[in-house]
Order: sequence, then structure tokens, then C-alpha cells
Amino acid sequence: MAAYCSGSGRDDGRETDYGRVMKPHAIVVGAGIGGLAAAIGLKRAGCTVEVYERARELKAVGAGITIQPNAVLALRHLGVGEEIVRAGQVLKPTAGLARADGTVLSQLDAAEGERLIAEVGAPIVGIHRATLHDVMVAALGREHLRLGHTAEGYELTDSSVKVRFHGGEVREAELVVGADGIRSACRRQLLGDGEPTYAGYFCWRGISPTRGELPQGWGGEVWGAGRRFGGCTVDGGRLYWFAVAQGPPGGEDPKGSARAAVLKHFEDFVPMFRDVIAATPEEAIIRSDIADRPTVTKWGEGRLTLLGDAAHPMTPNLGQGACQAIEDALVLATGIARGSDVAAALRAYEAERQRRANAVVEAARRFGAIGQWSNGAARWARDTLVRLTPASVLRKQLVANWKLPYGGF
Repeated sequence: MAAYCSGSGRDDGRETDYGRVMKPHAIVVGAGIGGLAAAIGLKRAGCTVEVYERARELKAVGAGITIQPNAVLALRHLGVGEEIVRAGQVLKPTAGLARADGTVLSQLDAAEGERLIAEVGAPIVGIHRATLHDVMVAALGREHLRLGHTAEGYELTDSSVKVRFHGGEVREAELVVGADGIRSACRRQLLGDGEPTYAGYFCWRGISPTRGELPQGWGGEVWGAGRRFGGCTVDGGRLYWFAVAQGPPGGEDPKGSARAAVLKHFEDFVPMFRDVIAATPEEAIIRSDIADRPTVTKWGEGRLTLLGDAAHPMTPNLGQGACQAIEDALVLATGIARGSDVAAALRAYEAERQRRANAVVEAARRFGAIGQWSNGAARWARDTLVRLTPASVLRKQLVANWKLPYGGF
């Protein structure tokens, strides 16, 4: 670590020759969406930043993603919101939910959706993860990335954190952000809470080169018996889709058989959904188990904190996993920009974010469990309740999710 970044352990702000306060040197562990957002924010806050990533090359996993308005607003504060809106596909704010036969259960009409977007002040964006990564890496600068570094643990001192990497390498910083995912090494040392909790279902994801009969800007979800299909249009006129089914963890499809397996599971869904699956190249389909962890209220110690899936891993049922990580990044960077005591700023970030993030974890778990019901009577009751829920209630829920309750720098 450069000498100019050493700290006293009491006051992290140091006056420069120009009378400005220098910010701490920061290490971010993990170059996923949350880690990159944190690095961009900390750089904007005045920190020198290094991002250590275990992969030897950056490969976006997960096919596509929805950036909801709360995250678009946060990204605007971080200085990259408009670039991401331009790079992605703006989605129609209709929040559609339907049955496997195509019967609509819940949906905002177009006019109400537009009013909602105007109220929250940002659109919904569908984007390929590779596109999103490219925009965020460009905003940060590749010179800040250190690839091929697998974190194994850390050591706290009064004025820094030393991060240990596989092979014996140690790097030191005055601030460390563990953004290393659901199996975070930083979390493992901090909490020792074992393996993630399997949700009881797994998911195929894919990118179809065509959206078929689905309209441009489509986004939605379809419920069947113990199965769900959904997705959205993304940049380049493509369609990101996901298909969720129940089964034991650790399952795999024999090479070359993933597309056939998805089609078999969803053979009773309306043709327009099966058509986009059939149009997806075999190599563009991935399968993964869905898991989360129980919520916790300890995200850090000393000059180390957790962020994103390392702090609050959630099932993807509400499409808020990356969005909540981006909110983390904004609140963290804002606190560092405004304060001079790193440890105090980290504890303040954790206190401010935990209630909202943990509530989303719990809501996503409940939504996924209900969506996976397979019993006929239970599904009828569920679908009827959803269909009879007033649009005003849906709107209120969306406003709560989409309005950003935090300011910027």
C-alpha cells in the first residue's frame, strides 16, 4: 500500500497541500455488479480504489438483468445511470403477471404505468449482464481491476485491513468492502454461518436472439404448477428469459440437452413463451440452483464491511438483488464522502441499509415460495387473490420498491 494512504486509526481525513481532505485507500473484493458499483462510488467519493476479482477474465454470468427504477436512480447519483439506460432496453412499466395459459392475473394499464414511472423519476431497464459489466468497467477504469485474486480471509489492525489471497499474497487498505458474493470469504470469516440455504427450486436462464411474438419492451412473469417463466427484452433486440422448476439441488443437464429439458418442463405453457426458448442457442442456456441466507444484522467490523450478496443474498424473485447491491454502493460511498472516520461511516451505512435490504430478502423468499405452489386448490386461491387485488395496492407496492429513499453525494 502506498505510503500516502497510511492512516492514524483515529482520523482518516488528511489535509493535502490544497486544503482538501484525502479519502482512504479502498479495496473492493469482487468485481460483480455490486463490487463495481461500490468501486465507482468510492472513486467518486475521492478514494483510491483497487478491485480484486477471483476470475482471471471478466465473464458476465446470468444472461440478463432488470435494473429497476430505484437502482437507475442510485446509478445516476454514481454518475453512470444515463449510460446504462442508453445501453439497455427501456421496459414497459406494466408489471405483468399471468397464468401458464396466458390469462392475465395482474397488470398496470399503460397510462397508469407511465404515471408511475414519472412519479418515481426513472425507467425500468432490461440489459444483458455483459453489456452492464462493460459500461461499469469503463466508468471505473480497467486500471483499477486486479484479476485472478481469490480472497481467503482478512486481518484487522487499528488503522487498516489486510486481505489474504490464495497463494499467500496480502494486500492492505484503510477500507475493505467484501462484495464477493453469496459464498463470500469475508462473510465466512465474519459470521461463520455455513452454506447458503437452497430454496427448493432451480432456474434455467437464457438469451434468445429473438423476442418472437412478445412486444418490444416486454417484461413479465407467468405462473404454472410448480413452475414459473419470465424475463424481459434487453439491449440489441434480444429477449432474456428465466424458467424456474422444483427439484433437488445440484442437478445438471447432460451436455447439449438443456434446451430440450426446459421445453419439456414448460410444454403446457402458451406457444409464444416456448418459442423463445426454442430459439435460444444451447450454449446460451445456463442452469443454477436458487438459494439465499437468513437475514443478519452484522455486516462488518472495524474498517471492513459487506455489500450485496455477501451481506444480504436473496432469491431473484423480485428482481432486486443487483438493485439492492447498487443501493448499498450509493449509501456506502456517500457516507465515506461525507465523513472522516471510516469505521463510523461503515457502521452508519450498515444501519441505514439493513432494514430495507433485509425486508427485500424476506419478501423475495415469500414471493418465490408462493409462485412455486403446485397444489391445484392452493394455486386457484393464489391466482384469484392476485387477480382481485386492486391496482392501487400493486401501485403502492411498486412505489415502495422503486422510490429511492437516499440522497446522493
